[in-house]
Amino acid sequence: MATLFKKQYTKPIPDGAQIIARTVKGESKQFAQWTDRRGKKRTAELTANGKRIKAEATTWTAKYRDGEGNVCEVATGCRQKDAASAVLADLLKRAEHVKSNILSAEQDRIADHAAVPITEHIEAFLEYQRRKGTHPDRVQHYATKLNETAATCHFRTLRDLSVDRLEGWLGEQRTNKRDMGAAVYNGYRESWLAFGNWCIGKRVNGEQTHFNGEKRLLTNPFDGMAKLDEEAERRRRARALTDDELTRLLDAARRRPLEHAMTVYRGPNKGKLLAKVPDERRAKLIALGNERALIYKTAVLTGLRLNELRTLECRDLSLGDLGFIRLRHSNEKSRKGSTLPLRTDLVAELRDWIADKQPGDRVFVVPDGLLRIMDRDLKAAGIPKKDADGCVVHVHALRHSFASHLSKAGVAPRIAQAAMRHSNIRLTMGTYTDERLLDTAEAIETLSMFRSAAIPNESGDTDAETEPRKLAPMLAPNSVQDSKKSPFESLSGQSDDDAENDADTKKPRKTLGLTGFLGVGDTELESVTSTMSKQLFHLQKRENPANHGISAFPAFRILRQNFPFPT
Repeated sequence: MATLFKKQYTKPIPDGAQIIARTVKGESKQFAQWTDRRGKKRTAELTANGKRIKAEATTWTAKYRDGEGNVCEVATGCRQKDAASAVLADLLKRAEHVKSNILSAEQDRIADHAAVPITEHIEAFLEYQRRKGTHPDRVQHYATKLNETAATCHFRTLRDLSVDRLEGWLGEQRTNKRDMGAAVYNGYRESWLAFGNWCIGKRVNGEQTHFNGEKRLLTNPFDGMAKLDEEAERRRRARALTDDELTRLLDAARRRPLEHAMTVYRGPNKGKLLAKVPDERRAKLIALGNERALIYKTAVLTGLRLNELRTLECRDLSLGDLGFIRLRHSNEKSRKGSTLPLRTDLVAELRDWIADKQPGDRVFVVPDGLLRIMDRDLKAAGIPKKDADGCVVHVHALRHSFASHLSKAGVAPRIAQAAMRHSNIRLTMGTYTDERLLDTAEAIETLSMFRSAAIPNESGDTDAETEPRKLAPMLAPNSVQDSKKSPFESLSGQSDDDAENDADTKKPRKTLGLTGFLGVGDTELESVTSTMSKQLFHLQKRENPANHGISAFPAFRILRQNFPFPT
């Protein structure tokens, strides 16, 4: 039988309350009497132990049996019994619809969620993200975006969710003083899209997706919301540093701590390096400069992000003949765990640097103000913070420099993508590669069209050098090149698979050379063929038969042999 009642609860005895005894239905009970803030006298019965008072809720609660036979208690939110009775009648009507199959049990449960405050749904969504292992920064990102928008767009319940209202508010933020950019706009869009997917029961675990979660909405109201083009509206474009700039930056980073301490800032010798520095402090400042330079060098030779550098531990380094970094799942941005090759000279420097450290120690002490420190290092090195195109140099620009120099060195795009740990080749080749470092003029010279006839010079003779310069033959592969040749053969000569075919020829074999890009189709990168994989296997086996495991990754050799950063 459905009923309405007011819930009972207890609360502390008010200060200054007087305890009295009364007889109720022949039974003696204790009560507390006090005067509230409005000056009204209040009386409440004490609990059995006499330490708290009993209180009654001001609103009615409905108790009934739903369509599946479960006893439910639902807060009506009504102070008057007539209004609460109307709510109870609606609940009973829905229960009858479920019993008669007019409504499904799932639709009935969705209707229950519709009246719950949006803040409770948001908190449940955030708790789900925490249980799933989402990074705390990402959870905080969701919390900030969702709570701010729910308050400003007046999303009080799930019924109030509206893509038009959200787009209208975001549009205002792009035109008012806030001047919201495309990236921030997409951050709000992403947060509400993820929340909407969670509300319809969509659950994502790695590459697996299912819709078996609890459903709070039938459809995602934000599905199909347009995404802005961040690349076209990027306001702070990173600039990749040249070889010379990188060398100067590292030199300035090494010298600046000690020079700063030795500089005289007052008097006639102002600006001169005449201040006396104790030997102990001098040694610490030299070590600080070496550490800072090594941080920069590690970042630009590995593409590590700032937080990955900060959380890197000595046990994550393998500094043998084939040095590499093993990023733990908890420290990597993608939470996948990766293995990054190290160049030989960097291996030697890191080995010396961590010689006196324990396995659990941090490799570097990365300060929170590294960006400001880097700005001072740039100034000391004579490197402009912002160029004429508005592109700036910051800590993350070292990762851009890593990608740009990989492309400049002719590393294949797919290998560069793997080294950058990107899921999309467009991110590596587009966003992170600074095309100004690429010698496009040399690439144009590799084109072979219209070169069949000798070109006369000013004296009327024909030039002997009519062959195009072969800077990047793989940027635009020649159709006459042997299709069986692997683009990796230039690393150490021909492969074992082609040894017999070349044994009878008198002409020296021409290798393609890893000095350009691999061919990329109009839409996606072409997959590596089985023939190429076989050639890579034999190439590795011939170079070092005892080498196994991590050395099978071709990027180890390519990063060591082709990356132009000075040793």
